[in-house]
Amino acid sequence: MELPGDAVIVATGGMHGLFGNTTGSLSNTGEVTAELFRLGVPLANGEMIQYHPTTVKCGGKRMLISEAARGEGGRLFAMKDGKQWYFMEEKYPELGNLMPRDITAREIWKVSHESEVFLDMTEISDEIISNKLSGLADDCMTYLHKDIRKEPVSVLPGIHYFMGGILVDEQHRTPIQNLYAAGECCAQYHGANRLGGNSLLGALYGGRVAAKSACEQADVVDLSCATQIDFPPASQISEIKQLNKVMQETMGVVRNENTLLNGIQTVQALTGNLPLLGMAVLKSALARKESRGAHWREDYPKSNDDDYLKTTVARFDGKQIQISFVPVPERR
Repeated sequence: MELPGDAVIVATGGMHGLFGNTTGSLSNTGEVTAELFRLGVPLANGEMIQYHPTTVKCGGKRMLISEAARGEGGRLFAMKDGKQWYFMEEKYPELGNLMPRDITAREIWKVSHESEVFLDMTEISDEIISNKLSGLADDCMTYLHKDIRKEPVSVLPGIHYFMGGILVDEQHRTPIQNLYAAGECCAQYHGANRLGGNSLLGALYGGRVAAKSACEQADVVDLSCATQIDFPPASQISEIKQLNKVMQETMGVVRNENTLLNGIQTVQALTGNLPLLGMAVLKSALARKESRGAHWREDYPKSNDDDYLKTTVARFDGKQIQISFVPVPERR
């Protein structure tokens, strides 16, 4: 079905379908972004993917264990020499379990290779759980059959938010006239590492700016063309699962050149729009030879402002993907 209009605002959420096992909605397939990328709309900062430190596998995705639990006294630990090892408190005595998401996720990832990691909330008072963490307590009981008042919960980092996405300007315009994007599907406010709660900035403020821009500029050009987004047929489901597996393995909390190159080699053999988008993300990560925010390269552990204090831009010209770096706009 075609719905002609003077302007289109894309608000389809993050690229969760590339990975398949995230905290995002299963409805956020990434297909719209993938189709737009195929048609020439650039992708910005595709490598900037935020892992939430504490998630649990649940129902084909990851269930979020809110940072509020650690804010109220929840403690991360692993077993070491038969004892509970509160590794965050040992390594970061000033902030302990309240370190930023990227650092906490990376520490959990490292420790999890040797021992299972738990979040212990048993020391939090019943009053706080009832008044502030009742939703979390109910979810853990309902979906995990765990009473957080009495037993710890096994946790691992999980993909939570995409700072990167469709390239837009300050008015939320894409390079295609009368095509706008807002929310998690676009890259605008969060740079390399979104702060907790700031998704509302892109969704509410960004949505309002996009709507204002579209309404003010809608009469400039008659937008009469239309495109159809086709979801993968059943025959491609196995390829999508393979894509998900490769993206999870190569675009993890810690990355390096070898795993990224292996991922590119595997994904380029797959067909469809999502693998094309996956290639753009992988090549963006490969091109950024530094560590910054949510992008951590163990082969380039330091940041490099001279070369990479810039926005990564991936473009598809119909034949190949080109990666470039453009200056970050000055603060206004």
